[in-house]
Amino acid sequence: MTRYARAPSIISGVLFALLAAQVGAFIVSNSNTFDETAVIGAGYSYVRTGRIALETKVHPPLMKYLFGLFVSLSSPSFDDSSPALERNQPYAFGYDFVFHNRVKPEVILGLARLPSLLLSLALAACLWFWARRWFGAWGGVLALAAYAFEPNILAHSGLANMDLGLSAFLFMAYFLLVRYFETPRPWRLLLSGALAGCAIASKIPGLFFFAWSAPLAWLRKQELASAIKINLALSWVALGVLLTLYQFRFAPKLGGLLGQMLPAIFVRNHPTELYHNFLLGQTRVGGWWYYYLVALAVKTSLPFLALVGLGFTKGLKKEERLIVGFPALSYILICSFASKQNGLRYILPAFPFLCLSVGSLARLRSAKILLAVSGLLLWSALETLSIAPHYLGYFNELAGGPANGYKVLVDSNLDWGQDYPQIADLLRKNGDPETIVACLGNGDRDYYLGPHQDLMAWEPEAPNPALYQHVNSAAPRSEWLIVSASFLQGFGLSDPQLFAWLRGRRPLAQPGYSSFVYDISSDGLSQFNIGKIYQRSGHPALALRQFERASSLEPNKPFPWLALGDVYESLGQKKKAASAYQRSLSLAKDPEYRNLLPVLLERLRNPEKRRES
Repeated sequence: MTRYARAPSIISGVLFALLAAQVGAFIVSNSNTFDETAVIGAGYSYVRTGRIALETKVHPPLMKYLFGLFVSLSSPSFDDSSPALERNQPYAFGYDFVFHNRVKPEVILGLARLPSLLLSLALAACLWFWARRWFGAWGGVLALAAYAFEPNILAHSGLANMDLGLSAFLFMAYFLLVRYFETPRPWRLLLSGALAGCAIASKIPGLFFFAWSAPLAWLRKQELASAIKINLALSWVALGVLLTLYQFRFAPKLGGLLGQMLPAIFVRNHPTELYHNFLLGQTRVGGWWYYYLVALAVKTSLPFLALVGLGFTKGLKKEERLIVGFPALSYILICSFASKQNGLRYILPAFPFLCLSVGSLARLRSAKILLAVSGLLLWSALETLSIAPHYLGYFNELAGGPANGYKVLVDSNLDWGQDYPQIADLLRKNGDPETIVACLGNGDRDYYLGPHQDLMAWEPEAPNPALYQHVNSAAPRSEWLIVSASFLQGFGLSDPQLFAWLRGRRPLAQPGYSSFVYDISSDGLSQFNIGKIYQRSGHPALALRQFERASSLEPNKPFPWLALGDVYESLGQKKKAASAYQRSLSLAKDPEYRNLLPVLLERLRNPEKRRES
């Protein structure tokens, strides 16, 4: 074998190693994303008790089994008397399991994320083998390179969630069915059906496989009777796998899950399955038909999009274009009519097919095309390596780069609570300033950030009892406000304008691209607005601290004194309230504040009759 003939195999080996290394860096660099603790705790409970109980209303059990199985290698502690188990509270149980365990959270998270990495490598191997078979040795290299440097694939290959597992099982099941039609072997059909069952047992959209298998039979010119038999065989095998994973006795839970999830997956704006979504600065209930088109346009690299476009227009033959394109496009199309559109991850199963199309460019012999493909792949690699290991925060030039992606998309596209280690590192490097935290993540903030003052929490079942326990000092030397991108944009908040005063400000830093850090040490306006948030959310003691800070930083402004009077009044400190109102009244004589005078006079006449300032 000549050196040139060995080159594709050598390069492929390097690409597999780079894929594993990049995902490994992501795994060890990021804290838990929002749902990870729930599915990890549930998965370990399945392994430990043999019962499918927790987190059954959201996802099937297979990936959770795998997470729990790998976590069991560390012999973690397990509280089988936890009230959260009895109450079916996966977030509360998962929080305690991950952060109050004899095994460190980093170890639990790292082990739980390994199944996604291994399945990603298996998917990459299947992609490489398919591309080599169709397009030659260099086709395998091109397809694998497109996969190994795609930021969204890398991010979800390193998370304990369902999306990578679903993508891997769907792609491998479809590939085996394609191979069966090329060279019929019963084992290929059986394995295809089993993998389809695994896809459904990972996440309900695994049912898409059966929307692909029938058209594939038609494309391969199967007779109707034969096509029906093949699809029935696939269905029975998949059903057998599914029931086995549900241990048969828990199979009724599958029916309930299907009834709950299918409307959200297949019906846009279904009245019982409406979700809040964010796109281009707007939050609304229900989806946009163009959501995933925008997400693809800004969350995947421009060279990747260009390579996919070349693959479909120049590389693939007509029948191949249908075989490869139909699964990807149909998946994106149907998801575009779903009511839940919180992340590009929902169409992750389309990505391996897009990567496969890139492999077809190996057929082209034009020197110009070869140069263009090489340049685009190099550009794609540099884009991805430049953001490592913060792949979840990747946005391309159309969005203004990672620092501006929050203006287009938030939630699991960018801000999933994964950046606590980056925030902690920033704090350490700057002398550990006191902090006020409003982050979307539901990890243990005390564990990652140390003592801090909580401003907001968005946590199902309130798993963290330590929230709002710490109060910063009265006059800190340095104080920072940390706000997640989702909260900054108002996503998930009853008042979308809650942090509007910050949107025009340049942050001090943007760790992980998903959190915004502001120095508020001498910022009276921010202290005042933070106090109003505490006041509205029923934390008067914390509101008092903020209004005292605001009045000391801006002693000549009447509004902090008015707010301070309201808090004193709510705490029963009437003399202090009257004094604060009087101070505000003395400052409100300026014509600029004339509309404030009636409010202050009313407070002084009826101090017990409080209103929001």
